[in-house]
Amino acid sequence: MIVTTPKKVPPMEEIGDEIFKIVLPQPFYAPNNIYLFVDNDGLTLIDSGYIESVPMLQASLKTRGFSLRDIKNIIYTHNHLDHISSSLILKSYAPKAVYYGYRAMQDGVGNYLDSMRLFEQATEDLFTVAFGDPVQLEKIISESRSGWVNFYSKFQETKKGDPILRIDKAIDHNDSMEIGDRRFRFIYTPGHNLYHITPVIQESGVYFSGDLIIANLTAIYSEMDGSLGDYYFTLSKLLEEPIKRLLPAHGHEIEDPMRTITLVKKTLSILEKGVIRRLRESPSDLLNLMEAAIGKKVHNGGHLPTALGLIYSIIKKLILEGLIRIEKRDSGYEIFHLKE
Repeated sequence: MIVTTPKKVPPMEEIGDEIFKIVLPQPFYAPNNIYLFVDNDGLTLIDSGYIESVPMLQASLKTRGFSLRDIKNIIYTHNHLDHISSSLILKSYAPKAVYYGYRAMQDGVGNYLDSMRLFEQATEDLFTVAFGDPVQLEKIISESRSGWVNFYSKFQETKKGDPILRIDKAIDHNDSMEIGDRRFRFIYTPGHNLYHITPVIQESGVYFSGDLIIANLTAIYSEMDGSLGDYYFTLSKLLEEPIKRLLPAHGHEIEDPMRTITLVKKTLSILEKGVIRRLRESPSDLLNLMEAAIGKKVHNGGHLPTALGLIYSIIKKLILEGLIRIEKRDSGYEIFHLKE
């Protein structure tokens, strides 16, 4: 991949507390917020974005007189490709960068491309559960595969890429360490993702929430590598934290962190009651339950797998509680019935 200046350069905007933000567009999901600190010896980043967004990242840095080589530290909130896949080539363009991430992430992920192929298969399995119409299923899987092919091709375009996920400094829950010119504390915050951490600047009360709490879609998490139980637990623990600012990886800054976290928990409870209410009316499948709960607009973006995953996790919770039974077809398609 040749790092060139894109036509439209996202600004490197100062947002207070000595924090800068770059909003990187990407071909799926909402744009990524990359948070930066200008240190005496270079730049510290919170996440670095999608592999295809590296040229935009470099162009944005240039607006403030920096380049990719000025990156000295990158802290990763988790290993989803819109947050970390750029690291597969940044090792060449930012050779002095030190990579920070949850301790289990490097061993758990290993070859990043292989891990994403497992994620791709899990996504298709979820679509198979949700879509009973073979034509509709084939269309949605074809679109999904096209997106994955694009991702793999972007890695293959560069001869400088390395598929092995690299973490130089392993982070455990409640670790505190100096990175750049400031001290960070880290909270292990699973739920959206198994390896999710929340970096905290305690001096200013700034929390970087990654994908735990995001402004463009409340209460979303990834069923493919997350856990609804962990998500509930993490939200409860966050409510005990002295949060002054909550900066998400997508969308605008959360204006009222405590109220928003409480609302997310309430939303999950409402969704669960909604699933029960709709199944009380008649048996239903995952697609219809998701559309009733979240809406059909979710089809028009990259949030469809996570929206389906969110509702499916609620269904599985209710199955474990003995409230729902599954009618599974040979194709893998499932219909859910509320037990009498």
